[in-house]
Amino acid sequence: MTTRQEFRQRAKKQHIPVWQWLVAVLLVFALAGGGYGIYHWWHLRHQTMMARYPVTGAAIDQSAGFIDFQALSKTGLKFVYLKTTVGNRFVDDDFSGNYSRSSGSPLKVGVYLTYSPQSSVNSQLRYFEHQIGQDTGTLPIMIAVTDAGANFDSPQAVKRTVNRLSVMLQTLRQDYAQPVGVWVSTKGYHTLQKQLPNAGLTLEDASLKPRHQNDVQFIMYDADGNIEVAGTKQSMSLMVYNGSKQKFSEYDN
Repeated sequence: MTTRQEFRQRAKKQHIPVWQWLVAVLLVFALAGGGYGIYHWWHLRHQTMMARYPVTGAAIDQSAGFIDFQALSKTGLKFVYLKTTVGNRFVDDDFSGNYSRSSGSPLKVGVYLTYSPQSSVNSQLRYFEHQIGQDTGTLPIMIAVTDAGANFDSPQAVKRTVNRLSVMLQTLRQDYAQPVGVWVSTKGYHTLQKQLPNAGLTLEDASLKPRHQNDVQFIMYDADGNIEVAGTKQSMSLMVYNGSKQKFSEYDN
């Protein structure tokens, strides 16, 4: 450890007053202690929030790379949502492999498609059903709606989006005989909550603010999260189920 005499010698050589050296040293210690305090506070806050949600999961697309779903299930996650199609022209390159491997794991599986305002509803539905077939898992199918795609600032655009989503929800429910919901941002939630009262919503909300289960089924709280799987960190969006373990168990494997 540097002694006071060494500080004086350094200060003398560099023509810097000793008191400035001492202030600098104290500032370094204060910042280090403050940083640790902030990290400790954030960690405790995160644990407190997560304690409300006993069932955790992740949303996965091709950017995650190869996933060992057996190993992923050992991290404590209970479910995964797999990306399928975007509009009527794009299918996630890893969907087929991810679905096959995840279906053989203890994880419950769901799928989501991304809504496009540029493509017709029928073409998006036909494309999804052609690419995915019956590989929809047991969790509710989710239709992801981006803020840009819906333009929630325009009443006319919102009305159009609601009408189109209503058709998509009804059609998918009929074709697959399973629940179908809508995945939205917090802004989209406030806009569509009353417009689509029967749509089980997945909500993007980093604050993990408590929501009634009748309004929100799943919450994605970290879009840029990662999980260490078999010693390797892999990127995926982190999610929670907004309900009890008992309620979650009602989704059949």
